[in-house]
Amino acid sequence: FRFPDPPSSGHSIAILENASKAYGDINIFEDFNFEITRGERIAIVGPNGAGKSTFCRLITGQEAPDHGSHRFGHKAAASFFSQNHADELDPELTVLECAELAASRKNAPLARNLLGCFLFRGDDVFKKIGVLSGGERSRVALVCMLLRPANFLILDEPTNHLDIESQEVLQNALREYPGSYLIVSHNRSFLDP
Repeated sequence: FRFPDPPSSGHSIAILENASKAYGDINIFEDFNFEITRGERIAIVGPNGAGKSTFCRLITGQEAPDHGSHRFGHKAAASFFSQNHADELDPELTVLECAELAASRKNAPLARNLLGCFLFRGDDVFKKIGVLSGGERSRVALVCMLLRPANFLILDEPTNHLDIESQEVLQNALREYPGSYLIVSHNRSFLDP
């Protein structure tokens, strides 16, 4: 598997300027500045509750900072795999329908092959999302993200529900991916290569 060719972008992909975020009395970030540029590969490692997922939501614009600003660079196209992505899938769709709907027109024919890479083989692609386990739904959500052309990938704990074979497929695809990416993971064997 290879990621779809990313659309071209400007040098700057995403920027946080003087960003602050707090939940009640707990300050997660204060006057934080961050920029990711074209082709950068970043891993975020830290203890639970340190603000890694909050950072992902801020850098993708899914959550606004309390103070400061977020903006995408020229022609930035982000694709975000969050830890709760699997819960947002339509339970009435089949696995294949879900993947084909997420894919660009150019990548729709790749959906079945990619599903196979993530252990949905044969008639498994015709199962309804609603009958899948949490791990299976998570794998479908990851496939959906991978089928969208993007030049900035944000992967929040992508290996939580992947077996070793699926992790290797993702690792190899990331190795060849020319765009920018940010990965949050506790899985050092996945990150180190």
